[in-house]
Amino acid sequence: YADMQLIGEAYQLLRDVAGYSPAQIAEIFRTWNTGRLDSYLIEITAEVLSHVDASTGKPFVDVVLDQAEQKGTGRWTVQIALDLGVPV
Repeated sequence: YADMQLIGEAYQLLRDVAGYSPAQIAEIFRTWNTGRLDSYLIEITAEVLSHVDASTGKPFVDVVLDQAEQKGTGRWTVQIALDLGVPV
């Protein structure tokens, strides 16, 4: 999860502070992905940032709904940990 947090924060800084477009950030991530930072997460992030929504012509990240739903795994973890007396 720490890697995803770092990727997200790098994206936010590059987008909101430096003013780069998603396509420009994708190229930056691709550059990072050729060295010591080579990572599947950076690779797929660059791929997503490169995608353009066919119906609007806008970057996909600008039109995708920023929403996640629960599948219950977090609740299961807490319930089982409570049943077993194990801290989480």
